[in-house]
Parts: sequence; structure tokens; C-alpha cells
Amino acid sequence: MSLADVKYLPETPAHDAEIEAINDEAFGPGRFVLAAYKIRESGGHDRSMSYVAVKDDTVIASVRMTRVAAGAGRAMMLGPLAVRPAFKNLGIGRKLVTIALEAARKAGAPAVILVGDEPYYG
Repeated sequence: MSLADVKYLPETPAHDAEIEAINDEAFGPGRFVLAAYKIRESGGHDRSMSYVAVKDDTVIASVRMTRVAAGAGRAMMLGPLAVRPAFKNLGIGRKLVTIALEAARKAGAPAVILVGDEPYYG
């Protein structure tokens, strides 16, 4: 597979079912009790800063950004980030994170936080 075949696109509602399947595959049903998921439940993610990687019209990876607040503080929370197993370790997740961080910067987000597994995101 050539990485030139992968397209990086803004997320749309049409991607929701495939993204849910990727997240289920990557994190399993236990993900809903994790701290990051509890924080995300407070509001939906921001599609203007959430992206998918697509190959042959199929979503193979996704990253989402969610607005969060703590007192007067405001930020974006990165995640979940998930890549289908057949496409891991090719730089696709890293590219999605770069795109999402740039979108947050352009939108004027004061900060981006990550609540997650350091070895996975590292």
C-alpha cells in the first residue's frame, strides 16, 4: 500500500458508523468507563477539528477534538485517535494528529490536552 493512496479529510456525519467501528476495534467496549470518555460525554466533539484518513472510500483512521472547560479555562481535548490494525505504524495516526493540532491552532484554541495512554500516543 502506498501512503499516497490515503486521503485526509474533515470528518462528516457520514463517517460516524465507520469511526465508531474503528474505536470499538481499537479500544473495546470498556472504553466508555475511561476518564477521557467521561470527559467527552459532557459535549460532542468539534467536527471542524476532527479528521479521518480514507483509503478506497473506507475510513481507516480517525482523530477527534472535543471542547473542554475547567473553571474559566478552555481547551481542546485530542482523542480518541484510532487506526485500523492493517494500517498501524505507517504514520497515519501521526499525520491525523498533526492535522488536528493545526486546525486547533488556526481556530485559536488556547491549548490542546490529551488524556490517554502515553505509550500509545507517544
